[in-house]
Amino acid sequence: MKERLIQLLDLEQLSPSKFADIIGVQRSSISHVISGRNKPSFDFLQKTLKAFPGLNATWLMLGEGTMYEQMGRKVSGNLFDSPATPEEPSQEHISTSEEGHADSEAVETPITNEPEPEKVLESPTPVQLTETSLQEETLKEIATGGTMRIVQVMVIYEDDTFKALLPSH
Repeated sequence: MKERLIQLLDLEQLSPSKFADIIGVQRSSISHVISGRNKPSFDFLQKTLKAFPGLNATWLMLGEGTMYEQMGRKVSGNLFDSPATPEEPSQEHISTSEEGHADSEAVETPITNEPEPEKVLESPTPVQLTETSLQEETLKEIATGGTMRIVQVMVIYEDDTFKALLPSH
């Protein structure tokens, strides 16, 4: 199971801590499962499957089948494979009568029994948010002011002591 969890993390490009945040478990539980110290609990598996609805439960638990399912059936082949027998969609045409041309342009629209294939949008490689970029984003939000008012700022030191800074009114 730990190998499949590692495979999922690699494919989804997630760190163990980010994965823990996504499924809503403690970060240490991911570490313990990956290291082999603990086996995943039912709750852990349930949260993983809820967070990744396309994930095949049989694959995750038993290592059988494919990693992902698609709409209730297992995915087979490559995304870019063409079907073995191309289907010819039946076409019906809707045309407007001559009276309909008075104030609108006649349009002939083909209707097919098959739904249109979904368009695949290519995106650049996923952007990984680094701690520095998150800090920069937070500082931008603070600098712009917005409608929210700062109530308290916590400064936490390396020795686990902290200081609460309150704005003076």
